[in-house]
Amino acid sequence: MCINPPAVGSRVSLSAAAVLVCALVVGSASGGPPGRWSALAQGSGLGASAQEVGVARTPDGVLHVAWKQDTGPLSSVIRVRSITRTGTVGPEVTAVSGYGLAGDPALLAAGGALRLFFPAGAPTEGMLSSTAPTAGSPWSAPALVTNEQLARARTPAVTLAPDGTPLQTWYGSGIVVHRGLAPGGAQTLPASGTEARPNIATDAAGHVWVVWCRFGGSGPVGTIAQRADPASGAPVGSQIQLPGSRTEFQGTQKALCVLDATVARNEPLAARAGGGVYAAGTTGYPKRTGVLVWRLDASGVARTFTVASTRKPAHLGYYDPAVAAAPDGRVWVAWVERDGRTTKIVARRSNHAGTAFGAAVQATPPGGISTAAVNLAAQADRTDLIGLVQSSSGALSIQHTQLWPGLTLVRGSSARRGRRGVVLSFRALDAGEPVGGVRVRVAGKSAVTAKNGVAKLAFRRSAKKQRATASATRSGYVGARLSFACC
Repeated sequence: MCINPPAVGSRVSLSAAAVLVCALVVGSASGGPPGRWSALAQGSGLGASAQEVGVARTPDGVLHVAWKQDTGPLSSVIRVRSITRTGTVGPEVTAVSGYGLAGDPALLAAGGALRLFFPAGAPTEGMLSSTAPTAGSPWSAPALVTNEQLARARTPAVTLAPDGTPLQTWYGSGIVVHRGLAPGGAQTLPASGTEARPNIATDAAGHVWVVWCRFGGSGPVGTIAQRADPASGAPVGSQIQLPGSRTEFQGTQKALCVLDATVARNEPLAARAGGGVYAAGTTGYPKRTGVLVWRLDASGVARTFTVASTRKPAHLGYYDPAVAAAPDGRVWVAWVERDGRTTKIVARRSNHAGTAFGAAVQATPPGGISTAAVNLAAQADRTDLIGLVQSSSGALSIQHTQLWPGLTLVRGSSARRGRRGVVLSFRALDAGEPVGGVRVRVAGKSAVTAKNGVAKLAFRRSAKKQRATASATRSGYVGARLSFACC
């Protein structure tokens, strides 16, 4: 069914042609467990790594993904697909059509419904919003949110204030924060350079954080963070330059975030269940040699983690990091990596406290990667990964898969058993936390780890030690291997 969108106040002008907002359905796509890829969108009109997608998970656990696809020189549509907990992709729904869209959509799950935010230049100019039930269809006619500070042309990011009111951010003559769904009252955070790529999140204590990229100008450059008043969007406290997000090169301060992605995308930011918000970025210049994750709380930058680093000359660096928070307190971080032989997406998951990160796991979409951008949406046992990919053959697509976390296997103590025997212990860990039920295999022998993550295997001692390999496997994890001298 298609309907004509109504005029919204005196600031709305309609073209002579009818503007249609539709709920068009295209066939569903197959999906499955981690390791299987599904194409959410393919073909012309996609921006691949030069665009942003909106992601939101509804209370039923279903993930919804929204993206813009150009259909002509001055026309675009916004499409949405749903993905079940286990990775099955639903049919494609056209949520918005007939608008000239200058930026990409943001998506929010709120009040038992889905809400899209998107910038439009015609026939309605400004930031618009449309809603749908959690089933994902039908979508309402778009209504004007605001037309302040270049809202018509910038990709937004959105969060909910503690009272349930939406807060949006985008960049104009600075970083803009707008509260609510009616025009007026937009706040601009203090600017001292070129400000772009803002993101916004509300932590468990009700603090609203805005994180963005600043480059050029007279002020501190790099990844910048500031709190905003949830009741108005006004700045609260001082701005924070996240450590390691800028470097000096040939006498000039360089912002590393400007190299991570295009200005169409948002800085990676997620509010952790249990407290704090987590941002991610790269470090190193001109080659980005590391990936950093920052934890922010009421005290400022509480912790900086280096989740990837390299000094290998052949390594071509890291880019476009992403971060997501799971409902159990864990945090996922992912990035795109070029190691001189291939380009791949790599991810790590934290422990429940968000204080340590586990083994890296990786994936490469079908057809390989030429350029890519990453979005994450974490679950308790896995993460959904949305890859905006240009393949090595040049094809553009938005791909989805899921990733399991990685196991780490460590060698424990050894103890003699009689005159010729030895007992070796192994420990299976997930970001430093013990994992029971892991099958450990060595040289034809196997044992299962107890709740403390420990498994023990008995061997006969030999006169000469030899190299052996231990493997660890468990459903719901990427396995681990360990080479060691035995016995």
